[in-house]
Amino acid sequence: MIFSILEHILTHISFSVVSIVLTIYFLTLLVNLDEIIGFFDSSDKGIVITFFGITGLLFTRWIYSGHFPLSNLYESLIFLSWAFSIIHMVSYFNKKKNHLNAITAPSAIFIQGFATSGLLNNMPQSAILVPALQSQWLMMH
Repeated sequence: MIFSILEHILTHISFSVVSIVLTIYFLTLLVNLDEIIGFFDSSDKGIVITFFGITGLLFTRWIYSGHFPLSNLYESLIFLSWAFSIIHMVSYFNKKKNHLNAITAPSAIFIQGFATSGLLNNMPQSAILVPALQSQWLMMH
């Protein structure tokens, strides 16, 4: 019970932070905000917060289920969102301002938004691996 509440909180925190980061990145693409450096740096720090939130979510699911969380579509999409946040953080720690960040932040929010949307009602429950022909991956093909 405590794991599901913690998982729910971490999911919503990371999704909220990455949606704010996405708004900041779209504003920096549309309007030249180079004179407001703190505005751009806060979005990078938001992705770091999102990374730790998703890491906590995946770690919690790993402890709760007893296996690495890649057994269903929900867990795979959250893992992909986590990977996009790692790609984003690599450019953040290199201190290079490039436009790859404008791709990774929206990718993370759209993937995480689809994973946490109401379309996948029974997917967030952790389960053991199923045979390939009974997998929810067939829904994506």
